[in-house]
Amino acid sequence: MASDPVLLVGKLPKASLEHAHRTSVYLASGDEVLAEYPALQGEIRIPVDRGALAEARNLGVVVGPKGLAKSLAGVPDLQRVPVDPGQLSKRGAELRLPLEKVKLNPEMFERWWGWCEWYCVSGQIVGPDGCPAPFAEVTVYSVDFALTRTPRATVLADENGNFTACFNWCECFFCCWPCWPHWWWCWPWWWEWDILHVLERIEEVVPRIPVGPGPVEKLRLPLSRPDGKALARGEAFCSQRRLEERFAPDEVRTALIKRKLSSESIRRVFPWWWWCCDDPNICFSATQGGNTILDEDPATDTRWCFAEGQSVVLVASGQVFTTCPPPPPPEDGFLFVRVGNTTVDTIHDGYADGNVGSFNSDMAFWDGLDIYGEFAAGVGYYQVEAGQWAGDPARGGTAPGSSAPITPDLWNQVVIWHRTTTNAVTFDWVKMGPFNAGGLTGLYATQEQRDSAPAPWPPLPAHNPGDVVVWAYEGRKIYADASSLIGGAQNGAVTLAVTAFDAAFSPVALAANPDDHLTLEIDNTSAVTVGHINSVRVFNSSNVEVQSTGTGNCPAYQIDLGGYVVLNVTVRDDNEHLGYYLISPEFGHAQIGTTTPGTREYQPSGSFPGSPYKAPDTTQKSFGGGTEDIYFYPQESCCYDFRLGVWKRVTNGSGSPGEYTPDFWTVLIRIV
Repeated sequence: MASDPVLLVGKLPKASLEHAHRTSVYLASGDEVLAEYPALQGEIRIPVDRGALAEARNLGVVVGPKGLAKSLAGVPDLQRVPVDPGQLSKRGAELRLPLEKVKLNPEMFERWWGWCEWYCVSGQIVGPDGCPAPFAEVTVYSVDFALTRTPRATVLADENGNFTACFNWCECFFCCWPCWPHWWWCWPWWWEWDILHVLERIEEVVPRIPVGPGPVEKLRLPLSRPDGKALARGEAFCSQRRLEERFAPDEVRTALIKRKLSSESIRRVFPWWWWCCDDPNICFSATQGGNTILDEDPATDTRWCFAEGQSVVLVASGQVFTTCPPPPPPEDGFLFVRVGNTTVDTIHDGYADGNVGSFNSDMAFWDGLDIYGEFAAGVGYYQVEAGQWAGDPARGGTAPGSSAPITPDLWNQVVIWHRTTTNAVTFDWVKMGPFNAGGLTGLYATQEQRDSAPAPWPPLPAHNPGDVVVWAYEGRKIYADASSLIGGAQNGAVTLAVTAFDAAFSPVALAANPDDHLTLEIDNTSAVTVGHINSVRVFNSSNVEVQSTGTGNCPAYQIDLGGYVVLNVTVRDDNEHLGYYLISPEFGHAQIGTTTPGTREYQPSGSFPGSPYKAPDTTQKSFGGGTEDIYFYPQESCCYDFRLGVWKRVTNGSGSPGEYTPDFWTVLIRIV
């Protein structure tokens, strides 16, 4: 709040909406912009602090092109109304200014728009999955050579993530160098390689240039002007750059350029205008539902000299929700589509195919499962039924003979663009089921039916015809912890199916489809049954075991070169879903040794111990593990940390738990 407030008020002459949209009212001290306000039709009201403006020189209200963020210098035909300091100092809530005398005629607008381009950039904002991020607020910035961002326009992306942002671009042609008009005083450091290359070519012709004042016109240099974008990025002559040069500021290099440019003969012919372009340097940020989902770094993400009318694709991250377009619905019946990002055509015998031929293949399902499907037309409500397997579908298990309804809570997020009223966007979570209605229990509503579902279903958030309604999780039919699909157990297999009803709760017969049921092998544990280093034994090269010279938890051994360590390890998974395990001998500064055998993987298989060890069997999608000896041959005296790393073949359809360390053993070894 201003400590001594006063309103500067006045009434601008009328102008067409097209011109008024591109015009601003500035509070300025000389050419310095203090504040910018939209040039609204009718009364202008500018709140200021009397005390803060007491020292301002040549204070005035200026009408001119929108977007003059810092300075009014050089812009033609600005309309200035002085603010009398004497009148400003008088007590009173308002100071009326004669803004009606401002000239806003077509000729003046024509001169402004010849100076200020109406610059537009279009694009789409998507999430990491490549699907649109609907109704994100996208801000486009111009970036100067100090890497300072100036916001130019903020627009709302549509339901498909598409946007177009436009603003006046009034950047002065002569302002492309930071120190203009003394352009040889400073420059962005990343220009220096190109500047030096040009200077070296100039030095070849300077002795043939006649001495005289002013720049030399039509000078023929032994090189052509490169692309302006490449110059702005410092990449125009990158092929001439020495490999050993670092991409970083360099005081010696900067001093060399300053010495060369101190010569008036060189300055007369140096083509500084090569580094100027008519288009702005831009970068972006974006928010969605109050969360920042994109914030580009001007140092690394700036699009230099980005031509008007181009298109960009922005990739958001963090708390971004996206709307992946659903596949075409079936002509009849129902089909399951995917679990997370795993499509049903890559699920076999209840297992996700994963990366076929690698250790992370044939993965059981775990954690929260987000399951999607599509109905043909005419379905309003549905029930979910689960049939429990006896045994593993990939290992001769028995398919379920019957199924029973399950009722995990299902929520979806609805985003509404209130286009017909406030133009605002609201985000709400909506329960899709289970509910009881029409004499039925355990019902879920489809997205198409949810808006008109009868009581006791809570209504959808208020909206009007013509508003745009988007579901964040298009086609979500089940969202549940994996264990809830198998009666709360930690492992087992289930076949899911649906029963459908129309809007009046009458049964809908579903035509048979190959994907109208979904079988999943569930293993809701991310850890193996046993992961343990049972013992560490150390031997000389003659295979004679040596005893520890350490005490307690700090064993120490002295061996000759060629001696070795034997680690007896048990890694066992009773569900036989091992992905890999290994012993990692870590020592020194980020040094890791090699063991024999090395990493034990589900695929590719190798030579494994015999029974009772359960080696990989891809026909059964099985790797149970067991107990074996792992050998390590140290090459230098050091403290070795033997870490047991384990990863299990389970997925939620989009990701898997990471490798973890269930055990480790630290040993000091001296080689004599």
